[in-house]
Amino acid sequence: MNLNLIIPLNLLIHFLILFNNVFPNSVDHDALLAIKSQITSDPHGVLSSWNDTNPVCNWYGVTCTTKHPQRVVGLHLSSKNMVGTLSPYVSNLTFLHSLFLTNNSFKGHIPSQIGHLVHLRYLGLENNQFEGEIPDNISRCSNLKLLGLGGNGYLSGILPSQLYVLSNLERVSLFKNRLMGNIFDTIMNFSSLQLLSANDNFFHGSIPNNIGGVLTKLVIFGVAKNRISGTIPPSFYNLSNLRKVDLNHNQLHGILPFDIGFCLIRLVEFHIADNFFHGMLPASLSNLTQLQILNLYSNNFTGKVLFSAESIPNLVWFNINRNFLGTNKDDDLNFVRSFVNCSHLEELQCGRNNFGGVLPTFLGNLSSKLTSLNFRNNHLTGTIPSGLFNLVNLKVLALAGNRLTGHIPPVVGKLVNLEIFTGHDNNIIGNVPNSFGNLSKLSLLSLYNNGLEGIIPSSLGECKNLLYLMLSENSLNGILPSSLFKSSSMLVELHLDCNHLEGAIPTEIGQMKNLVLLDISDNNFSEELPTSLGNCIGIVELYMGGNFFTGSIPQSFKSLNSLIYMNLSHNRLSGPIPTFLSNPSLIGLDISFNHFEGEVPRTGIFANLSALTIRGNKNLCGGVSMLHLPRCPPSARPKRGSKRRGKMSVTAILMIAVACFIVCVLMVSSACFLVLFKRKPSNSIAKSPLNFIEPFPKVSYDMLLKATNGFSAQNLLGAGQFGSVYKAIFDSENNNVVAVKIIRLEQRGATKSFMAECQALRNIRHRNLLKIVTACSSTDFRGNDFKALVYNYMHNGSLKQWIHTDEQETRILSLIQRVNIAIDVASALDYLHNGCDVPVIHCDLKPSNILLDNDMVAHVGDFGLARFHLHDAASINSSVSVKGTVGYAAPEYGLGSMISKEGDIYSFGIVLLEMMTAKTPTDNTLKDGLDLHKYAKSGVHDHLETIIDPRLFNNATSNGNQVEKCVENDKFMKCIRSLIEIGVRCSMDSPQERMKMEDVMTKLLAIRDVVLKNL
Repeated sequence: MNLNLIIPLNLLIHFLILFNNVFPNSVDHDALLAIKSQITSDPHGVLSSWNDTNPVCNWYGVTCTTKHPQRVVGLHLSSKNMVGTLSPYVSNLTFLHSLFLTNNSFKGHIPSQIGHLVHLRYLGLENNQFEGEIPDNISRCSNLKLLGLGGNGYLSGILPSQLYVLSNLERVSLFKNRLMGNIFDTIMNFSSLQLLSANDNFFHGSIPNNIGGVLTKLVIFGVAKNRISGTIPPSFYNLSNLRKVDLNHNQLHGILPFDIGFCLIRLVEFHIADNFFHGMLPASLSNLTQLQILNLYSNNFTGKVLFSAESIPNLVWFNINRNFLGTNKDDDLNFVRSFVNCSHLEELQCGRNNFGGVLPTFLGNLSSKLTSLNFRNNHLTGTIPSGLFNLVNLKVLALAGNRLTGHIPPVVGKLVNLEIFTGHDNNIIGNVPNSFGNLSKLSLLSLYNNGLEGIIPSSLGECKNLLYLMLSENSLNGILPSSLFKSSSMLVELHLDCNHLEGAIPTEIGQMKNLVLLDISDNNFSEELPTSLGNCIGIVELYMGGNFFTGSIPQSFKSLNSLIYMNLSHNRLSGPIPTFLSNPSLIGLDISFNHFEGEVPRTGIFANLSALTIRGNKNLCGGVSMLHLPRCPPSARPKRGSKRRGKMSVTAILMIAVACFIVCVLMVSSACFLVLFKRKPSNSIAKSPLNFIEPFPKVSYDMLLKATNGFSAQNLLGAGQFGSVYKAIFDSENNNVVAVKIIRLEQRGATKSFMAECQALRNIRHRNLLKIVTACSSTDFRGNDFKALVYNYMHNGSLKQWIHTDEQETRILSLIQRVNIAIDVASALDYLHNGCDVPVIHCDLKPSNILLDNDMVAHVGDFGLARFHLHDAASINSSVSVKGTVGYAAPEYGLGSMISKEGDIYSFGIVLLEMMTAKTPTDNTLKDGLDLHKYAKSGVHDHLETIIDPRLFNNATSNGNQVEKCVENDKFMKCIRSLIEIGVRCSMDSPQERMKMEDVMTKLLAIRDVVLKNL
C-alpha cells in the first residue's frame, strides 16, 4: 500500500472518531437544532448550551442512551416560559422515549410527524397553547403510556378513532380544551388506564354500564365541566381503586347507592357538584375513612344529613351548598358536631339549604385551620355564638339570609384573618362593634337589612382593605365618621341608605379615589353637598336622595365624568340646574322635589324625559317642550337715560289698552265656550281616571277610531288577555304616532286591569317605564262602555320580536344591546320596587311587555296586573289570584303565595335567559322536567356556545365584527357567561335564593363596562 495514502486515511479515521465523540448522531443533532430554531423566546437561556462546542448529550434537557453510539431518548424542557412552535423535525429523534414540554407557551398545531416516534412512551404537552385537532397518527406510538395534552385551551374536534389501539395508555390528560364527541367511545379501549383527566371540554355521552368491568385499574376519573348525562351505572362502584372522582358540572342525575361508602373505600376526593342528583345522602359516606374532599353542592339532595365525620380525620373540604337538605327542625345541624374531630378541616359549606335550629356552640371547637364557614340562606335562629370567633384563621364567615337575633359579639375582632363577613337579611340588633376595626384584611362587610342601631364606629377606618361596606336598612344614627374616608381607604362601594344618619358629609370623602358607588339616600343628612365629592372622579352611581341637603349642586361635580346615575331628589337644594349635567354619560337623573329654579337645560339627559325626573320644583321654566314648563321670563331690558325714566309715550299707553281689551274678550269667550263644551255628549270627550300631575291631552272615542283607521287589522300591534294594541296616527304630517290599548271589557277582570294600570302609572315616572300619554273612558257609537290607554309609540317594537324574529339578517341584537336592555329593565324594576313611595309589583314581566324605542332603549309596559306592595298581608292576599304568564310567573305563585318583589325578579331572570338563549320558557325542546332555568344552568359552565342565541355567531350581520370578537375574546365569553349566571340566580325556585335587583344592577353595569372596553 502506498504510504502516502495510509497517512491521510489514518487522519480521516481519527476525524470520524472525534466527530462521533462530539456528535454521537448527526440526525439527532440536526433535529434538535431544528427544534431550537422554532423557539422564539427562551427567557431563561436554557438553550444556550445547544451549540457545537458541547456534545449533544450535554445539552440542557437532553437525555441519551449509555450505549455507543449514543442516541437521544429524552427531551425535557418543562416550565421554562418558552414561546414558539414544535418543529416537525422532532420526528427525526427516532429513539425518543419521552418528550416533555409542559408549562410553556408553544403554539400552532401538534405536528403529525410525532406518529413516527414508535418508541415514544411519554408525551407531555400540557399547559401550552397548541391548537387544532389531535393528529390521528399518534396511534402509531403503540408503546405510549402517557398522553398529556391538557391545558392548551385550543385543541378541538373529536378524539381520533384510531387512538383505540393505544392499549398501553395509563394516563390520559385532555383537560381545558375544546374537544368534543363521546369520550367513552375511545377510552373504553384503554384497559390499562389509571388516570383520566378530561375536565372542561365539550364531551358528551353517558358513563357505560360495563365501565367497572373494563377500566379496572382506574384511580383518577375526571370528566367535570362537560355534557355527560344519564346516571352513574352500578358497575362504576366496583372500581375499588378509585381515589378521585370528579363529575362536577355535568347533567347527571339519579341517586347515590346506599352502600357507596362500602364500595369506593379508597376515595380521597368525591366531586359531583352542579348536577341533578336527588334523594338522601347515604349514611355509608361516613365509611370513607380516607376522604379529604366531599363536594356535593348545587344538586337536589333532600332530608336529614346522616353523614358523620368521626372516622374521617383528614377531611379538608365539605361542601353541600345549594341543595334542599335539612327539615327546618332544631336538630338539623347535629351532624356538624362530628367535624370537631377533623383537625385538617378548612371549608365547611352548608349554605342555601333548609337547615333549622340554632347555630350550635360547638362550632367554636372546629379545626383551627378552618378558613371558610357558610350557613347563609337557611332557617337558622338564635344568636351568633361567641365561641365561633375562636376560629382565628377564618377568611369567610357567611351567615346572611337567616333569622338570627341578638348582637354581634365584640369578640368578632379576634378574627384577624377575616376577609368576608355577611350577616345581612337577619334580625340582628345592637351596635356595630368597634372591634371590626381590628380586621385589617376585611374586604367585604355586609350587614344590611337588620335592626342595628347606634353610630357607625370610626374604627372601620382602620380596615384598610375594605372594598364593600353595606349597612343599609338598619336604624343607625349619628354622624358619618370622617375616619371612614382616609386617603388610604380602598372603598369601592358604600351603602348606608335607609338609616337615621345625620349631619354633614365629611369633606374627607374627596379622598375616596376608588369609590364607584355611594348610596346615602333616605337618611337625615343636612347642610350643603360637599364640593370635595367632585374629586371622586371614578364614581358611577351617586344616590343622595331623601335627606335635608341645602344649597346648590357644586360646580366641582362637573369632574364626575364617569357618573351614570345620580339621585338628589327629596332634599332642599336650590339654585339653577348646572348645565354640566347635560354630560352625555349621564343616563339617569332624579332631582325632583327640591327648590331648583331658573331655566332647564335642553341637551343631553334633559332631552330624554324617560331618564329625567324634575317634578316638584315649582320655580323651573323652559326646557324641552315635552316638560310642559312655563316659558322663562325675558331678560331685563337695558336701562334708559335718566331723563325718560318714569315716563311713557302715548303710543305705549294705547298699545297696553288695546292688549287689555283683547285679553278681556278672550277670557269671556273662553268661559262661554267651556259652558257649551260641557253640554256635549259623553262619547265626545274622554273622562280620564288618572289625575296625573302633568297635563295630558284628552281624546275621544271618535278620535281614536279615526286615528286607528277603524281599529283595522293593519294597525294591530298585538293582543293580550285584557285587550288589543293598535298603532294610531293623529297627525300624519308631523308623524304624531301613538299606541292605543283598547280594553276588552267583556273579559272578566278587564276593568280591574284598566284601573290597576291607571293607578300604577299615576305617580311613577322613569326613563325605562312606558310613558302613558292619556286615557279614554267613554262610550262607543253603540253606547257601550269604552276604555283605552294611549302610550308613546315604540318604533322598534317589543323585545319578543327581536329575540324570536324571522328577519335573520336585519334584526339581530348585539351583545352590548342585550346588556343595555337588561340594564334598562333591571333599572325599571329597581325603581318600581325601591324607588316609589309605595313599591309596585309588576306581576307580568315578559319580552312582549318590554318595548324598544328609536335608540333601542327598553321601556317596561303593560301594568294591567300590577299591584302595590303595602306591607299589609290582607291587602296583598287580595291579589293573589294574579299569576302573570305561564313560564314567567314565579313558581310560588302557583302554590298560592303572596305577590312579592321576588316574583318580579324571577320573571326578570327568565327574560334574561330567554334574551341570551333565544328559547322561550315553553319551548318544545324543554321537556321531561327540563325548564329554561335548568337548561341554562347546565350549560353556562360547560358548553356555553351551544346554549346561547346562535345569531351571536352570525358574522354576516352588521354586528358581525363585534360578534366575532365576542367569540374569540375570553372576556366577551365571560360576560355572556356572567349574564346567564345572573339569569340563573334570579330564577331560582326559592325566593330567598334570588338576587336582589340592586345587586343585579351592580353586576350588569360592571359587565357593560367590560364589553365597552373590549369592543
